[in-house]
Amino acid sequence: MNAFVEGVRDILPAELKQRRAIYQTIRNIFEANAYREVITPTLESLELYAGIEGLVDKSEMFKVVDDQGQILVLRPDLTMPIARLAASRFQDSPRPLKFSYLSSAFQSRNSQSLSLKEKTQAGVELIGAASLESDLEMIILLLKTLQKVGVENPLIDIGHADLINEIFADLKIVEAQKVELRRLLAAKNKIGIKNYLNKIEVNSAAKKILLALPALFGSPFTIIDKLKEMPLSKATKTVLKTLSSLFERLQEFDLLQYITFDPMLISRHGYYTGLIFKGYARGYSNLLASGGRYDNLTKNFGLEEPAVGFALEIENLLDYLNKTENFTIKKEARLLLSYQNKGDFYFAYQLSEQLRQAGFTAEIYNQADQAYLKFQQVSYQLKITSKIDLLGYQGQSASFKRSSPVKSIKQILTKLKEWE
Repeated sequence: MNAFVEGVRDILPAELKQRRAIYQTIRNIFEANAYREVITPTLESLELYAGIEGLVDKSEMFKVVDDQGQILVLRPDLTMPIARLAASRFQDSPRPLKFSYLSSAFQSRNSQSLSLKEKTQAGVELIGAASLESDLEMIILLLKTLQKVGVENPLIDIGHADLINEIFADLKIVEAQKVELRRLLAAKNKIGIKNYLNKIEVNSAAKKILLALPALFGSPFTIIDKLKEMPLSKATKTVLKTLSSLFERLQEFDLLQYITFDPMLISRHGYYTGLIFKGYARGYSNLLASGGRYDNLTKNFGLEEPAVGFALEIENLLDYLNKTENFTIKKEARLLLSYQNKGDFYFAYQLSEQLRQAGFTAEIYNQADQAYLKFQQVSYQLKITSKIDLLGYQGQSASFKRSSPVKSIKQILTKLKEWE
């Protein structure tokens, strides 16, 4: 019998402890910026995701059928449920709405989180705000979050959904050809683009732009200047003007050092309508975060309004932090108490409670060997006989006369403080 499922994994105590510390750091940042946490159902109706262009293919969703024959899915995405929540439960609430989340999403094929079918995401959604300042807020908050959890050299790659859309609008080619060109441009496959353009009918001006685009990536104002030299449409130039304003504001905050501009930045989520951005760490190739503006998404629930947000890929973030050791957790002191006589159990229990109240982890066990002590990561042992022996993992030792639990714990805590 094979009890293991490919693409899912157990989270063991050491990793869970690290996760909880990171989760709390992220939650504190989100809460300090007025984003209130919500939890949406793990199971959603398939209809919620049906017909949303470029979201997640139905073949990648995990489906179940309830007792009434309704097809449900394990949520493959966390933005959609919050858009639904905003348009239904908070329909009449003042705008903007500021929500955060930290939950799992499920996809049978996942290219973003180390090929896991269940991934953890933490993110924020700002609903009902269309200003440049709201886009700016998202990027600043993402940078702040990445730095706070230990990403020393974060990098935010910025693009715009309308940029490629406007360039493609001038091309007299069928949709299937546009899809293939998008794929080649996103991969920056220069040879593939050149060969494909030779197979389809594209005017020379458009061909010049398309061949130049894969090489355009880097310093925002440098790339914008190069794009302005091209024969772009009026609508495309308007998009560039919007991006220029955003980069100018980021420069005011002295954050342009963390920003790159990629005109061909394309998200797998087709609901983005404007700003698109992805978060990385320099020297680490996997995606740490992604986000953007999705002004048309909530209209699927009867209430059209602007929105922008981002999601952190927690598994990738943990992988990066483990490789760089940039997020350290203070090792907690764990004590194991043992006693010689059965009548001393109550005394041992009183001491263990006093230690817990003082902030230590304490357990009582009489048969611990070295393997158990190592497995439980025990820092100190308290052996209760006619006296109290305190033993440290670095060879320290101290003995105390037995007295009341209150007096004994004072002596023990004083010695532990000396050793720490």
